[in-house]
Amino acid sequence: MMKNWNCGIHYMLPLISFAAGVFITEQIECRYKSGKGVHWRQLVLLIEIVLLGIVGLMPTDLNIVANMLVSFACAMQVQAFRKVHGYGYASTMCIGNLRSGTESLSRFLRNKDRASLNKALHFFGIILIFAIGAGVGGILSNVFHSKTIWISTLLLAGVAVMMIKEIR
Repeated sequence: MMKNWNCGIHYMLPLISFAAGVFITEQIECRYKSGKGVHWRQLVLLIEIVLLGIVGLMPTDLNIVANMLVSFACAMQVQAFRKVHGYGYASTMCIGNLRSGTESLSRFLRNKDRASLNKALHFFGIILIFAIGAGVGGILSNVFHSKTIWISTLLLAGVAVMMIKEIR
């Protein structure tokens, strides 16, 4: 709004990358959902692994490109993995999960409904795991710097392998 177009574009590119990640993931799901052998979400994980692996190799003067790749991968994750134990959740951010968990806790306290308590505990568990991961990632980034992102690729690869058992 201050006629600094370069700065505006700098902030728009990751948003456009996020939108592209959602679009591409939806296309992958549509095209490969009924495929045999490899689950469409495994394809998404493979793309995420490659993109995040590339980010770990990038020099810091390409931070905008790295940010765009992470935004794209984040969108793929959010679009492909939207439920856990039947509950809709956000896999890459906490605020919606905090809202859902707090709402469920409120319902439990008001109605003594065990299902609401279970739902609240699921969401608060997700937030706890997210916080632990963020804390460990912050500590490790002081040691490994931008290479810390490769730990994410290892975790995603582990998930992709775990999915093989589910498919069979």
